Amino acid sequence: MTPQALVCTTKIMDIWEDDNSDEMDIDNDLMDDCEEDSFSESEQESNVKQLQKLNLGGDFHVEYAPQRNTSAYGSSRCSEHIKSKEKMGIGDLVKDHALPFLPAKSICRFRSVSKEWNKWITNPFLAHKQSQCFQDISGFFCQIADEHSFISCDPHSCGVPDPSFSFLPEPVILRTTCNGLICCQSCIADNAYYVCNPVNRQWKVLPRPNYYHGPGSAVALAYEPSALKFEANYQLVCAFPLADHPVLYFEIYSSRSKSWRLVDTSCCELGALKLSGDGFYMKGMVYWETLAGLVLTFDLTYEQFGILPLPPEFGPEGVLTKRHGELCYVLPHKKDNEYAIRIYGGFKMVRKHSFRLELDDFGYMSGGLRALSCLNDDVLAILFGNRMITYHVKAQKVKILGTVRSDGFVTCHPYVNSLVPVDHPLVSRQQANSRPCTSSSLWHSIG
Repeated sequence: MTPQALVCTTKIMDIWEDDNSDEMDIDNDLMDDCEEDSFSESEQESNVKQLQKLNLGGDFHVEYAPQRNTSAYGSSRCSEHIKSKEKMGIGDLVKDHALPFLPAKSICRFRSVSKEWNKWITNPFLAHKQSQCFQDISGFFCQIADEHSFISCDPHSCGVPDPSFSFLPEPVILRTTCNGLICCQSCIADNAYYVCNPVNRQWKVLPRPNYYHGPGSAVALAYEPSALKFEANYQLVCAFPLADHPVLYFEIYSSRSKSWRLVDTSCCELGALKLSGDGFYMKGMVYWETLAGLVLTFDLTYEQFGILPLPPEFGPEGVLTKRHGELCYVLPHKKDNEYAIRIYGGFKMVRKHSFRLELDDFGYMSGGLRALSCLNDDVLAILFGNRMITYHVKAQKVKILGTVRSDGFVTCHPYVNSLVPVDHPLVSRQQANSRPCTSSSLWHSIG
């Protein structure tokens, strides 16, 4: 990026970012200069051209370029959607600084407030900011075979318009989620991977991997919202075995390079070769549970694997999740007619907490208890028979979120109700399968 383009981008970000931060405060000097007609026409044209060179997508370049509005008397004024602090009302403060902290469904409901609000809500700046400010788990995608449903933690504020993924071109199974993005895989023979966001129905089909990801393979989606990057840069990590080779290999897809590559590291630890399912991402690390009672870790920065223990009582009813910013293992426990939740943590996975559950009001439920990902530091999610419930640790209260089908094994994937956009100039399926994975041919995106 050229120094001139960087200056223009900094001015725009100074106008729109949160004024509670000293580093991202509204630039009053810029506002004063604008009011005093310090922008000449030549400077504005230069700024517009520089903004158009930025790879921010859509019509952002022209819409947010400084504009000159000349009256009959030859005077100029700021663009009407740029306001100084003194002129901002409560509505402006809410629109600019409160909306990014709301889930996507709540934000979309505010589009009907006014044309100005609708314009701001549909702008990529808000989607970018909201993906950083709102990262709470909003509900669970439940899957039985290839049928999907969504159970929201709060149906009034969190939800998706199409939980069945019918906006994708073919039937899929849900593999893994991360910070608002979802990785699905085709049910047909080629098993193509998709990365999508059901809130905005944007999706991208990934090129064919260089190696066969067959039975015994497990994937994890890694995505971390960044204040400095408008494009959602993500990685899909697959741990897979080769036939007759007691080794696990790691192949990574990067949205930056739009290609797959095999890393140099391979895992030969016998206890880590058989994975119990897909993994999850946290703080630069990917974690998979193994059938031998271990946790296989993979560091995306150094591309090295590691081994952690699971508690001796581990089982299919437990789950690896994040709580208080750390890796933990949540395990339900039943003794006689009493239920409890045990939480293990640390490198040795020792027991840290134990909570007694009062479930007498639910009556008898077949299927027992199964822990799900924590919604936040205070709220645990549990599958009790075919009912999904939450337990509030501080308040010691149990709440029913919804029910799931009981005619098969259901997988429940946590989802963040985010506006994060997917890099969705779509790759042609035929071109992606016929060309090398190091390059992709893009064609027009869907609306």
